[in-house]
Amino acid sequence: MTRTRGVAAALTIAVGLLALTACSKPNPGISVVSGTSSAHEEAICWAFDAPALNPGQCAQATINAAATGGQVPSVKVVPGNTIGISVDPVVADAGWYVAINGQRLTPGTLHTSYYRFSTPDSLALPAAGAKMQIVAGSGTQPRGLWLFTINSA
Repeated sequence: MTRTRGVAAALTIAVGLLALTACSKPNPGISVVSGTSSAHEEAICWAFDAPALNPGQCAQATINAAATGGQVPSVKVVPGNTIGISVDPVVADAGWYVAINGQRLTPGTLHTSYYRFSTPDSLALPAAGAKMQIVAGSGTQPRGLWLFTINSA
């Protein structure tokens, strides 16, 4: 009986270790909030071990599929309201910036975990909404990417 228990215990430990090695780290997350609408998303692409993404980590096809496949989280915005963006500490450490429809909102790279901005009262969003990108990293070396859609409330 003792030998059977020993084998069973060894198998249990082996299965447990195998399960742990199969796990992967989740990508860092970002939350976007405006009024009572909010969305949280993990990075589409994130370079864990390098200061920047390499082409294989975040192919343009992956970004396009996320942007056009309806998988982009959406936040409803009332013109004149504030949009707040909260990032995980690792994103703040890497530096990040916000762009809407390709227009960068921040003059430099942010190194804080929270940023907010007011939308203009005259904000006219297209029916499909505006695409908001949050890019981690500095200069032309992105380390991570998130996509959100901003829609009129």
